[in-house]
Amino acid sequence: MSKKINPLELHSFGRHGEVILKPVAEIPKEAKLVEKGNNLIIGHSESGHHHTATLERGTGVIEMYELDGKTYLRFPSQTKIEHQKVKEKHDTQIFKEGLYQRIIRHSYSYSVKAMRRVQD
Repeated sequence: MSKKINPLELHSFGRHGEVILKPVAEIPKEAKLVEKGNNLIIGHSESGHHHTATLERGTGVIEMYELDGKTYLRFPSQTKIEHQKVKEKHDTQIFKEGLYQRIIRHSYSYSVKAMRRVQD
């Protein structure tokens, strides 16, 4: 019997809908800082139901880097990942301080026989 994951436990690896956060040892030196703040959209949704990363005020800023089509995140302290949707939303998760690569999971549409982004 598998243990149910408590979304409010601290995570160092996880998936939040189509957004996967995988820990990395470092962010490549060549990566460019593209955004920073206390509340960042880390997974855009065409329907407006974005996935956001939020820090408590005074605990630093989240940094988002990009290099060669890959996105990296620096969480300076515990970071809350939330789904901006009222119904049928993904549970809020708390991630540990650290460095992460953000991966967007794609799904296969059998009706059009093509890869497409997952939509919430």
